[in-house]
Amino acid sequence: MSHIAYIRVSTIEQNTDRQTFQGFQIDKVFEEKASASNIKRPILNECVNYLREGDTLHIHSLDRVCRSGAGDAVTLVERLNAKGVSVMFHKEGMNFNGSMTAAQKGVLSILASVAEMERGLIRERQAEGIAAAKAKGKHMGRPSTKVTKNEIEKLLSKDMTVKAIAEQLKIGVSTIYKIKASL
Repeated sequence: MSHIAYIRVSTIEQNTDRQTFQGFQIDKVFEEKASASNIKRPILNECVNYLREGDTLHIHSLDRVCRSGAGDAVTLVERLNAKGVSVMFHKEGMNFNGSMTAAQKGVLSILASVAEMERGLIRERQAEGIAAAKAKGKHMGRPSTKVTKNEIEKLLSKDMTVKAIAEQLKIGVSTIYKIKASL
């Protein structure tokens, strides 16, 4: 009977510090840095395959597992319960062990739908922000540069370091390395 945790954040820059399970001794943690836009994630699949009858899967909140629709959340919980695995969503205070009642299935579906809606709202706000910035004439993406390959080659021939060239020309070192490799 093990306590297993699944922790997920969307990007590699984010950290998992807020996803804690106070009051539980966690035996193994599966940590993933991937979007929850779909249920097909390698570490989540590894976690599901690792779980055995009698285990409890601890998840900080429903949105850590599923923002792709109510059906995916219900299917995941039913699949794990069928294996004899309990599933705890700590933030929501929900525990599923055994077969779900109609009420539990309904509440889980509603909360998963809210998580999916939240994801949609985030995308809408992001698109609105980008459109507003573009309307104000703000450049989106990497800043453009007027540096030519010849300028970089001249500086490289003067035995300047890549870092010094990048600082002088206000460009990334990767650009210089690419040009250096082609010489």
